[in-house]
Amino acid sequence: MNLSQKILTIIIIFAVWINFLSCTDKTEENKQSENYTGNAKIEFLDTIHDFGILKENEIVEYTFKYTNTGTAPLKIKNIETDCGCTIPKYDKKSVLPGEKARIKVTFDSQGFRNNIYKTITVKSNAETSKIKLILTAYIKNNKSLDY
Repeated sequence: MNLSQKILTIIIIFAVWINFLSCTDKTEENKQSENYTGNAKIEFLDTIHDFGILKENEIVEYTFKYTNTGTAPLKIKNIETDCGCTIPKYDKKSVLPGEKARIKVTFDSQGFRNNIYKTITVKSNAETSKIKLILTAYIKNNKSLDY
């Protein structure tokens, strides 16, 4: 066997190995989905949170809690916010029926004054595929008088 045949053999073995690994992962994911019937359903404990009065440049956090009340695994596909001042963090794994999970949201009030209204759009495979979460607050200017 010459050098070019050896290289070709190694490339073929590597390609078969990569294909095997990718099929195995997909098979496990499909097996999990096959064990369930029906649809996922996302139910939040609350969808609106008011931080109250904040100081300018204050950074605050809130955790939105939800449950998969459906009969199939729930998968958050994407979370979008209306500005970079709001950062969501969540676990990307599927939430099985009956399980609870959380979305932690951090809000940075830098550059804001007065009333704010921020939306977080949660996209999932649930029956209601888009849900809006809302953060509100009143941002006090550092130079404002205290009343």
